[in-house]
Amino acid sequence: MTTLAKIEANRRNAALSTGPRTDAGKALVARNATTHGIFAHVPVIPGECPATWDAHRAGVVAALGPVGLLELALAERAALVLWRLQRLARYEAEAVTATMDAVEVPPLPEPEDPFPPAFPTPKRKTREEQLWDTREELRKGRRELAQIVPARDFFDTETERAAGALPFAAVETLFETALGRVHVADGSRGNPPHYDTKRFLKRLEVTSATARAVDWTPDLIRRGLTVYAGFAREPVDEFIEGVRIDIVERAEELARAVRRLERDEAALVRLLEDGATRARAAHLLPANGGEERIAKYERHLHTLLTSTLHELERLQARRGGEAIPPPLVADVNLTVDAGAG
Repeated sequence: MTTLAKIEANRRNAALSTGPRTDAGKALVARNATTHGIFAHVPVIPGECPATWDAHRAGVVAALGPVGLLELALAERAALVLWRLQRLARYEAEAVTATMDAVEVPPLPEPEDPFPPAFPTPKRKTREEQLWDTREELRKGRRELAQIVPARDFFDTETERAAGALPFAAVETLFETALGRVHVADGSRGNPPHYDTKRFLKRLEVTSATARAVDWTPDLIRRGLTVYAGFAREPVDEFIEGVRIDIVERAEELARAVRRLERDEAALVRLLEDGATRARAAHLLPANGGEERIAKYERHLHTLLTSTLHELERLQARRGGEAIPPPLVADVNLTVDAGAG
């Protein structure tokens, strides 16, 4: 049972909190329930520019040329309906854009299955961790591509670089590829020497202690490839062409991987930088029947705009002395006999 003392206490407490008192405060709390703002009746919602609304309203009113208070009210109503239609189109475009951007973002990798099963299931990586991993892969890919490009270009610019030595990373790529072809060649013989051994350098009549200390001129590289062609039991030109093809294909594969990682990195950066905006835009069009509700609202706005303009035209025509017939109205009564079968 509520006592008189409790009632009096409630009255005193209520007097302490009466909500906003100023016009600015009342306008602010009036938007507390605003989410996407599609169905908002206020002219300007958060995210919209009041100056843009003022220019829009003034332009529509000026275009319609109202005279008198009634015509001005209809012109301002038309401006408000057009503003709401633009708001609806803008949010639909943002939602579609957010969906399209989400397609470009690489999916989060699934955690690996724990082994043995007694171990706890690892957590899925966050987008920040995914971006870090993507950048690590991108750095490795770019480094490998930078190493293989000089080896690839060796075959295209050999005569132009006859007087200079190649970087050792390019030499490693050339000879590693040649060794790989020897190991898979049909009828290969013996155990081919590694390019960084005295046995291999002795065949090239090089006295350096290590391969890294050698000035690898194009002529010396060709002699080294000739040695490996002998172990593969292939003609020298055919063997070198095979090495060239392998390196070109590997370079193209690395270039494609780097481009893919660059796209993934850019998409992840956009997602993380505009995460809040994109998440809000992705939910502008409500699910579970919300699309149908919005479509009905759009049709309602079009109908309201049409009727407003018709009313304004009738008023302006009557003001100009024209005879205006009354609008046609049809009342239709429909009776359904449920027992008629």
